[in-house]
Amino acid sequence: MAAAEPNPERAQRITIRILWACAALCLFVGVFLIADVTKAAGNYRPSAWVGVLLSALAILALTVLYVACALGRVTLGTQVGPASLFQLSAVCLVIAVGADILIPDRNAGGLALLLPWGITYWLHNLNRPADAGR
Repeated sequence: MAAAEPNPERAQRITIRILWACAALCLFVGVFLIADVTKAAGNYRPSAWVGVLLSALAILALTVLYVACALGRVTLGTQVGPASLFQLSAVCLVIAVGADILIPDRNAGGLALLLPWGITYWLHNLNRPADAGR
């Protein structure tokens, strides 16, 4: 039995679906953040509101990035100054996780962003040349 030939069009369609799924997962994290904020907003101090703002901006940035990648406007490897968009997405992830610490009763909400970010890490490194890390 012969090995199946790779189908680049099918691979591209699957990649686009995965990127849309990552954007949807980020939106779910944002919805849960909104739900948490509406439950306990009366107990928030200024530092909690800073955490909410930073977390919301980071979630929004990740969602916009994944949507832009799914639409084909950019790729995770697109360079913005000295950094790639993928590297900037890692910064957004760290900001979201760190900002969640400032929000009462929400110590691990940003950790849910690790799933879509991890999937995009895999996609970003899927077709890297073998000698790229040397």
